[in-house]
Amino acid sequence: MLKRVFDPKRPYRVVLYVRMSSDKQNPRSPDQQIAEIKRRLRALGYRWVIVTIYRDDAVSGKYLRKRKGFQKMLRELKTGTVVADLILVDTLERLGRVDELPTIRKELFERHGILVLTADSNFADPNTPQGRALGMVESMRAVEDGRVKAHNVVRGKRDAAELKHWPGGPPPMGYMLKSVMTEVKGREEVDYCLLVPNPATRRIIEILFELAERTSHGSTRLARALNDDPRILAEYKPFQPESVAYWLDSRIYYGDLYWGQNATGVVDDTRVVEPNAPEEVLHVENFCEPLVTRERWNDVHAVRLVRRERALAARRRHAESEGKQLDAPAPGLTLNYLLSGLLFCECGLRMVASSSSPYVAKDGTERRYTSYVCPGYLGGHCENCTRVPEEWVRSVVIGKLCERLFPESA
Repeated sequence: MLKRVFDPKRPYRVVLYVRMSSDKQNPRSPDQQIAEIKRRLRALGYRWVIVTIYRDDAVSGKYLRKRKGFQKMLRELKTGTVVADLILVDTLERLGRVDELPTIRKELFERHGILVLTADSNFADPNTPQGRALGMVESMRAVEDGRVKAHNVVRGKRDAAELKHWPGGPPPMGYMLKSVMTEVKGREEVDYCLLVPNPATRRIIEILFELAERTSHGSTRLARALNDDPRILAEYKPFQPESVAYWLDSRIYYGDLYWGQNATGVVDDTRVVEPNAPEEVLHVENFCEPLVTRERWNDVHAVRLVRRERALAARRRHAESEGKQLDAPAPGLTLNYLLSGLLFCECGLRMVASSSSPYVAKDGTERRYTSYVCPGYLGGHCENCTRVPEEWVRSVVIGKLCERLFPESA
């Protein structure tokens, strides 16, 4: 069995990582974490050398890729740009999501010889039997604490929705929040918020549903029409097809709230949305003032259902041809196309992979033509109509990588 001796009396080189999740939290939190780590080191008499400090201010721990300070720390430690023996954090939750921590700590230790220690455990060695036991207890505590907090938040939001109070989050396009105040100990505080029409933006939703009912167009052509409509102020443009599709499917616009329709989670650092069972969805009638009539919404939705069924039928035929029975938890074009999300249009938007319908080539094989296109062009607010063939750009990028990595064989 391989052994690694951790002796806290050695002059280890260490880096500190601190983080706070939201700008609504105490802005002094990262500085307080640094101060607490240093205080513990002094109290324990450890002669460790702090090489550098990494921090993420007002960044959620949900997605690793969005935490620039964390990514910089991993990159510099793994490449040897910064040489350190230990990563010190105030509590283990500051490092990341509980389900990711064992993998992160194992990779850092086994591949790079770097331990992750916490101030709240007095920097106990996590590889001793006592350290592993403490780590298991801490993980269980964090998981349970997170579960209870999530349960309490959901319960409170459901109760607010039943009372016809806005349960949280930004208001939908066309609406605004009206605060209802209450007096607490002689001071006025916000008691709850109501969803009311926004005079400046409600007309956008009205125009959208009028166009959708009259033309029966899809979200891409409707987004283009909104972007070209002179009645809508430029400050609200551009409109994206994805946003238009979301608005057209939202029942809030005929006044009813359907709360809790989806469950969300993170799989492989990607947000995944799955529909909840119908019995778990809370339906509140007459939740707010409608912006469109129920009849108009039903007419538009009926057309969208037909379009959706056609698309689903095509996907089912494709799945049956491949014989696949189980879908991945995080499906999408990213799994199929290497450069999804990495190509940028000159307007600044990420180009998206667009695939044609399958066709039969001369040799009898079924193929698809896939290219990257700017979503801004599809929505009508970017002039870049160039379609970049996926196979070509993939071969060029891989070729360039090979030239950089293996210059002698180029």
